[in-house]
Amino acid sequence: MEKIGCFIYTVSNDEMSNFKNDTFFGPNAVNSFKTYHPDIDLIYITDDNLQEYLTELNITEYYDNLGILRIHIIKELMLQQHYTKMIMLGADTFTCARLDEFLEPTSSDMICSLGPPYPFLKTEYWAPTVKSYTANNKTYHEVDFINADVVCFNNSKIVEILYEKSLEYWTDHCEQGGMNYLYQNQDSLNIKVSIVDYPYFSSKVAYNVRSKGEASGGCQMKDGNLYSGHYNDSNSKIISQTYPTSEYIVKNNKLYTPEGKQIKAFHYAEALAIKTKSEYDEVISEIKTLWFNTQTKEFLINKCNCKF
Repeated sequence: MEKIGCFIYTVSNDEMSNFKNDTFFGPNAVNSFKTYHPDIDLIYITDDNLQEYLTELNITEYYDNLGILRIHIIKELMLQQHYTKMIMLGADTFTCARLDEFLEPTSSDMICSLGPPYPFLKTEYWAPTVKSYTANNKTYHEVDFINADVVCFNNSKIVEILYEKSLEYWTDHCEQGGMNYLYQNQDSLNIKVSIVDYPYFSSKVAYNVRSKGEASGGCQMKDGNLYSGHYNDSNSKIISQTYPTSEYIVKNNKLYTPEGKQIKAFHYAEALAIKTKSEYDEVISEIKTLWFNTQTKEFLINKCNCKF
């Protein structure tokens, strides 16, 4: 019998404490997912109940890295509580449709989602590939770089492998590095890893940061300006005074990018955990006032149970 869960995690440590008193991101991630998935178990771990879960799962030793710890917990949840499928969402996400592509029958052990299209995001152990596609007299260069915060595990074995390989080939990409390693080396590992919205040019859905358009790299929207790179980078230039996220379209109770891709899961991905408190508060203020048009905010409030 199938047993499905969704794991959302807002835990702090000495290095990353911005989510300690979070009242915006985590609650919106939880409420929006439950709105479209009332039939799925929701495991929401915070600073307040982390120790309860560690005790319940008999986790007495663990690495003090928030990324690998969540994989450790998911591994034990699936093994001990017999989950057959576990969706993992970052605390800074919201869900705006049923995640059918994760829930439908599949031969994939793990279904991931795209990060920004940057081929330079790589390590000594793996590198994304760049492929060119031609359609409608246009050429698209697609990069299969995975972002870790929207993923579906379809069996416990793949989580065990991810945990082991993330540690074996450890870099500052943490468990995200493990996911990219598994994807690039799936044939030799005898596993199957897919990316739900790849290639993006032909995908009908967006599950992660790619719906942010030219701002998909993060930290590119500030004070009404869209930058070519991080807004604090001296080499970054203002390329627009329109946020890509402000151009979303609501149609038939669904949220779309301007290109017509349905946004099913949205990832803010603004390096929130490592910002100063003032920077963190400033981003929340911009999200509430500048990121989304009125139509989109009404959709998020009324259809996704998000609080703005």
